[in-house]
Amino acid sequence: MVGADGLIPDLVTGSKDLSDSLEILARLGAATLSRIAGVPIECALVLSRAKRSRATAGTGTRTATLARLEKEVGEGPLTEALTGTGTAAMNHVASDFRWGRYRPHLQDAGFDSVLGLRLSLDEGIEAALAFFAASPQAFPLHVIAEARSFTDLASRGLRLALELESASTRASDLQSALESRTSIDIACGVIMAQNRCSYNDAIAIIAKASSHRNIKLRKVAEGILANLPGGAPDTHFEH
Repeated sequence: MVGADGLIPDLVTGSKDLSDSLEILARLGAATLSRIAGVPIECALVLSRAKRSRATAGTGTRTATLARLEKEVGEGPLTEALTGTGTAAMNHVASDFRWGRYRPHLQDAGFDSVLGLRLSLDEGIEAALAFFAASPQAFPLHVIAEARSFTDLASRGLRLALELESASTRASDLQSALESRTSIDIACGVIMAQNRCSYNDAIAIIAKASSHRNIKLRKVAEGILANLPGGAPDTHFEH
């Protein structure tokens, strides 16, 4: 079993962004379950958040395609894990009659066993892992138990990765807001000097141009600064 000291740092410090974290998680899941089951295992996952596009990842084209397919057909191991008891196992696809729309695609991809497990995340966020094997009976009870232990670690790692992504987004939004405000303030200063007017009058001039041209205040301000003899001053803040 992958320890917390290995999984969580890989998901956080070993990734460029959240999408990369999902790919890493899929690879770690496949490697871990392959060792436990003693047969080659592939992995896919789905992440669903309010007001965000549904994100999927997989260890290969087949698993990534199967993960995306579940949204279209409305069934499969990921869907059942998310909407049911949290665990969905199928150890002999050919003789199991569940998932009538999804199962033929599973067989076409060459898989005869599949296991879906829900991750435990914060409210409003849902995610699940699915493990796939070409061999039948790849997920007996002891393998499922180990897979659940892995999902506990995966849940902790993914929660942290999501928190870091949220913090990074907030920092980026703040930096953008500061840069926008600085551009507008400097442009107001230019207008005040040129027209000998107040700050409120200068803001009104920029707002009128913004409304007339249907562009943001910042874009109007940047246009004013770009026309200065020395060009626009630097308004970027260091991270």
